[in-house]
Amino acid sequence: VDRRDKTRPMGIVPTIVYWAVPATILYISHYILVPMFIKRTGQPYLVGYLIAWVSTMVFFFIAALAAYRLEGNPIRLATFTERYRLRRMSRQDWIWPLGILGFVIISYFGLAFTSGWLTQCSFLAPHPVFPPEFGPEGAAARAPGTFMGMTITGSGWVAVVYLFGWLFNIFGEELWFRGYILPRQEKAFGKHAWVANGLMFTLNHIWQPWNLLLILPGALVGAFVVQRRKNTWILIISHGLANAILLVLIILNAFGLSL
Repeated sequence: VDRRDKTRPMGIVPTIVYWAVPATILYISHYILVPMFIKRTGQPYLVGYLIAWVSTMVFFFIAALAAYRLEGNPIRLATFTERYRLRRMSRQDWIWPLGILGFVIISYFGLAFTSGWLTQCSFLAPHPVFPPEFGPEGAAARAPGTFMGMTITGSGWVAVVYLFGWLFNIFGEELWFRGYILPRQEKAFGKHAWVANGLMFTLNHIWQPWNLLLILPGALVGAFVVQRRKNTWILIISHGLANAILLVLIILNAFGLSL
């Protein structure tokens, strides 16, 4: 049974609403609550960031599960995997995660200069409390053995918390945007749904406005491939691999290597 036939179309107005709510939560968390937390507690930025990031990624994951139930779907794994298109990967499917990952890396570094351009506009620049490595300078501004301005060598808890956040980040965002939302957008926008989905995913990172042009190409290509292949695992894998680069670096530093 094709569960997508039982989903409602998500046109322009619902797409805007389903983008605006989580994007607003992310923006408020990182631009208002984290600076407030740092000011009141004196804790390093990284502590506030991890609290905000992990909690909002858990929110995405819970929202994706809640949305499934609100559609009236039964608590049944087979139905869930079909509705969210978590299908067995074919040989052709396995090619795409690596292709998307390669494209994302090339486009990200190829468009890195655009971050500097965008930060020239004050409303697109990082919040003053953000560490330099979180801004346009990126990894070049990071000192060995540190992460977001805090020394993490020997701090295994940072690696554990970040791993937890990484898992919810990947599964939360992909189940929400590609598993739940994309099939609904396909019923409203047809073959052009990937454009709406890619733009929506990109603008979800409005709390990192200087990175929007870096994120856009990969978001569009990823949504296009998932729409064509009808398999959410493709982006779960490619997204996970892309973000795992930083995860591995954090783990190595947290457990003794100063890189």
